[in-house]
Amino acid sequence: MPNTDTTKIPGPVYAAAGAGDLAIEGLRKVPARVAKLQDRLQTELPGRVNGWQDRITQKVAELPSIVAELRQRVVDTDTDKLRDSARRNAATLRSNAAVAQDRAAAIYAGLVARGEQVIARTNGNHTVIAEVVAAPASDKDAAAANGEVLEGDLTGEPRKPAKKTAKKAVKTAAKKAAR
Repeated sequence: MPNTDTTKIPGPVYAAAGAGDLAIEGLRKVPARVAKLQDRLQTELPGRVNGWQDRITQKVAELPSIVAELRQRVVDTDTDKLRDSARRNAATLRSNAAVAQDRAAAIYAGLVARGEQVIARTNGNHTVIAEVVAAPASDKDAAAANGEVLEGDLTGEPRKPAKKTAKKAVKTAAKKAAR
């Protein structure tokens, strides 16, 4: 019997579920990334270390002249220019903070949308798990057999993947924030 509870789940719960789903998706990619990084380190690291040693030796030799230049800059500093620069930087920081706030709201909306889909895949406290037993009959079944996770309800009918809906929610929230 399907769960008929119509209690509204708050947005932060959906966002947490969406963030967890996103984290699981990222964790699935870790082994391949680690193997790739390991290969790169074994082939590229010895050459890079030699280059870093040369650069460090060069910078240490230049250190006395850099210190002398910094001392002269401190003596020649114009406080009025610094004050004006600080005011401009503060105004820029405020506008960048507003943009960051809008982006954060869009990301949050995307997590909520993703979380709604994660929660929709569950029935009460029992998670719906689909297992491919027979040979794939369609492209969607082939994708599921290859390890791709497709959403579906209890009837087995696939719905939109979580990524597309979350991206759509982020775009919609970004458009609303831009207004």
